[in-house]
Amino acid sequence: MMRRQPVSAYWVLSIIGLAVLTPMAGLLAVGRLPGFEPGDLQFWSSSYIRRVLLFSFWQAFLSTLISLTLALLVARSIAKRGDFPLRNLLLRLFGLPLVVPSIVAVMGIISVYGSAGWFPVGRSLYGLNGILIAHVFFNLPLAVRLLLPVWQAIPEHYDQLAEQLRFTAWQRWIHIEWPTLRENIPGVALLVFMLCLTSFAVVLTLGGGPRSSTLEVAIYQSLRFDFDPTQAVVLALLQLMLCLLIAVIGLSLQKLPEVEISISVNSQAGAASNRLYHNSVILVTAAFIGMPLLAMIFDALRGPVIDVLSDNKLWLAATYTLLIGFAAAFCSVLAGWLLLRTSSVLANHGKIRQAKWLELVGSVVYVVPPLILGTGYFVLLSQHVVIADWVFPIVILINSMMGLPFVIKVLSPVMRKNQMRYDNLCNSLALHGWNKWRRVDWPLLRKPLGLAAALVSALAMGDLGVIALFGSADTTTLPLMLYQQLGAYRIPQAAVTALFLLLLCLLVFWSLERGLGGRKDVTH
Repeated sequence: MMRRQPVSAYWVLSIIGLAVLTPMAGLLAVGRLPGFEPGDLQFWSSSYIRRVLLFSFWQAFLSTLISLTLALLVARSIAKRGDFPLRNLLLRLFGLPLVVPSIVAVMGIISVYGSAGWFPVGRSLYGLNGILIAHVFFNLPLAVRLLLPVWQAIPEHYDQLAEQLRFTAWQRWIHIEWPTLRENIPGVALLVFMLCLTSFAVVLTLGGGPRSSTLEVAIYQSLRFDFDPTQAVVLALLQLMLCLLIAVIGLSLQKLPEVEISISVNSQAGAASNRLYHNSVILVTAAFIGMPLLAMIFDALRGPVIDVLSDNKLWLAATYTLLIGFAAAFCSVLAGWLLLRTSSVLANHGKIRQAKWLELVGSVVYVVPPLILGTGYFVLLSQHVVIADWVFPIVILINSMMGLPFVIKVLSPVMRKNQMRYDNLCNSLALHGWNKWRRVDWPLLRKPLGLAAALVSALAMGDLGVIALFGSADTTTLPLMLYQQLGAYRIPQAAVTALFLLLLCLLVFWSLERGLGGRKDVTH
């Protein structure tokens, strides 16, 4: 007799629905705000909103174009030079921007390209130039990691045949590489575009003023500086509609390739004449990614390390940061496991469509930017309670939901495979509940669970958007403290704080990945 399907996913989806719809209701209640007029919703009549909207699209388009173009060149060079020395170290370096907090990377970019940096560009760094540099820093490695497996999937005999036919590099691209890539590029481009469109910390610190504001920064400024909740709500609704539109377009395209945590590329040794070109591309890219981190470390070591580390405010902010990181990781991993527990059972019973919809709904919160949720909660709660009393619950809740798509991404393949392989065996042995978890699930899921928890904790610890909206002097986290130091031009102190935050995030990431995940892989 077939066992009853678990219903844990539906409880999780109910909580997510409540957590998303509640702030949405706060946004839609804009008509009840004092001073609201129906004409406020006609954003096209405001030159300020039109300028913010245009700049948001323009910077996202340029960031995506540059990141994707460079990623194609870099991924191709890495694929062609599979025997490149220190290749594994290079791929780990490309993974760092996924873990490094945005505000820390911005600090490193200022150290390299600022007025006193290694390659100074002066005040022109603050504005579109600085935003593009930072977005390429973050999204170039991500695009490379998404596109590299596509080259890996090209059969080796294709290259052998191209050698026999004496194809030029252009002919290889047209007849072999482009047909494989063209179905993946639109999805990667949309992902990068959406990340740039919803970027907050980068634009807030490197925007340089109102002329370089995006929708998310304009929302923050409307609430925290202009004290204009009506304009913030209009901007938030506009941002929400844009994100939903992009999500619908993305769903109509092919599914994005899986992001491999460790990529093993096939060695496709190119001609001797191309080795110099491929090596140069790889080294220049590695320098572009590594320089901000090295510069930030050097600046921090020359700064007032003892004074900063002896400040009790730093350790209090570190405590709050760790609290948010661990709590968000726990909630997100628990919700993801409960969701996938039902999804994997449905998939094992042949209900593939239902299983996919469960995972899709669990990930749909990714199309609702965290600042949109924060704005909804701010507008809704500010009329009834003291916002300062709800800072940490709201920040943890929003970061938990934002981390859920990453948890689903990491756990879904493993949980489905385990369900398919061991479900019948466990049923025949009457192995259920705690015994099944301890003897079967935990040994097999330990490593992906550790990775998922590490990813979510690092992302939550580096979040600036939500805490900047709700934070105060009594609830300052390390990213908010770093932003405040930069705003007060306390650059030496900011460099030390940035390094401290970076090391803390890397330590937590390593501890969860290795401590919770274990050191050895479990062979299936």
